[in-house]
Amino acid sequence: MAATGAFAQQQRVRFPSAIPPDSPFYSEATPAPAFTTPPAQTAPPPFDPYADPASQPPALTPYGAAPAASPSGPFAQPYSAQPAGPVGAPGSMAAAPPGEPLPDGALAPRQRFLQELHLDDTQLLRFGPRGLGINDVGLDGVFAVPVLAIATPVFITPGFTYHSWNGPSSGNFRGFPDLPPNAYDAYLDTSWHPQLTSWFAADLDVRVGVYSDFSAVNGRSIRILGRGLGVFTLSPQWQVAAGIWYLDRLTVKILPAGGVIWTPNQDTRFALTFPNPKLSQRLFTIGNTDVWGYVAGEYGGGKWTIRRANGASDVMELNDLRALAGFEWFALSGMKGNAEIGYVFDRHIIYRSGTPRAHPSDTVLFRAGLTY
Repeated sequence: MAATGAFAQQQRVRFPSAIPPDSPFYSEATPAPAFTTPPAQTAPPPFDPYADPASQPPALTPYGAAPAASPSGPFAQPYSAQPAGPVGAPGSMAAAPPGEPLPDGALAPRQRFLQELHLDDTQLLRFGPRGLGINDVGLDGVFAVPVLAIATPVFITPGFTYHSWNGPSSGNFRGFPDLPPNAYDAYLDTSWHPQLTSWFAADLDVRVGVYSDFSAVNGRSIRILGRGLGVFTLSPQWQVAAGIWYLDRLTVKILPAGGVIWTPNQDTRFALTFPNPKLSQRLFTIGNTDVWGYVAGEYGGGKWTIRRANGASDVMELNDLRALAGFEWFALSGMKGNAEIGYVFDRHIIYRSGTPRAHPSDTVLFRAGLTY
């Protein structure tokens, strides 16, 4: 911001008055002085090393912006964080702590406490007696908490998700794959995204929550999830991310995470990252709103403590893979949203007690979200 303001300033230019032809100083051979106002220079657009375009438009979000809440995935999107840019970088909020003078004398904008409110709904249709229908409704808010004079705040995200399950019919599987009608997530997420050098950033996140149908709440209902990622910025077009997710599921405790992010221009972004890859393209702009299209992959599911039909407490896990396509929009006012459709396959219902293991039929997903 400081660089942009400095470059945008223009020197005061004195324009000469025209010399009348009857003046003794007039001469046709005297060239008229050419004064031109130097064009305003703008700093090159900043780039976000590892923002998930599901949360914000690629190559358009300045350093230091708020992280978007994760609309989907097992507990958080790994590349949704917004690291602060290097000190003095164009568009960087890290040139000075919020409220402190920037190099040009202006004050850095103060960090907002409430960054975002996010609401989303995900529907998985039930097809036939072997199907499992799911309706997930999630609400969360992102709050920024400055730590002393550190320009990159800690982000606190309390959230709540309601799960409604329909099926599958137990008569179509060996054993008794019974599910309660409802389950819930109540969590508190803490994340920090420091820009340690001009070429290296980190994405650190810990989430603690209760995941249960609330009729079987015990020590296994409390889950601690986390991720740690390092992002190496090779150029404004290329970034490499590497790290791990800690999922704390019955079958998968830890997943490797990372990949390559290629942003050839401000209209295109390819996040070839595991486990949630995404390819995005700006489609058009209406007024102050950008509309993007995308295709993506997602590792879905979760784990909850539940009470079985026979009254026993158990731990149940859902796993699936998702291929998605949709569009998202980003308004200058801060409003953004997305709508998508997907194909869900390789679905598993797993119990800690060991029986039964069920494989619901493939299905179709519909999702819509709104963030302000």
